[in-house]
Amino acid sequence: MSLSRYERGAVVAELSDTTADVARRMRDFHIGAVVVVREGRVIGIVTDRDLVLRVIAEGLDPATTRVETVVTYDPTTVARDESIETALRLMRDRCVRRLPIVDGGGKVTGIVTADDLLSLLTQELADLGVGIRDNVDATESR
Repeated sequence: MSLSRYERGAVVAELSDTTADVARRMRDFHIGAVVVVREGRVIGIVTDRDLVLRVIAEGLDPATTRVETVVTYDPTTVARDESIETALRLMRDRCVRRLPIVDGGGKVTGIVTADDLLSLLTQELADLGVGIRDNVDATESR
């Protein structure tokens, strides 16, 4: 299976954006992370957890605190032509829940999350179960 289904526009931020702006984007788009870019290329990621731990818990002002102070640089990414299996392995091996998808030039084309893959795999298993239930003759050996 291909990662192309997750190449919907990733929500992005620049290093100079405020963390309040990023929080509003997360709220407006119902997401938990934004990809930080420079000239369209992935340079970092900011999660809702980052905002809580690095801004709010530290008593910083979100209206003046810039992304550059809370970003996690050099996030693990996945190439757009890689498989879902590769994305799963990267998430497991790197202990991450989100992978920006990039083209050959490092430009962001989307993002795939652990929740996305869990939903996909759950549906695949449900479809398999229906197929077994509906197509197995009771006289056959199970």
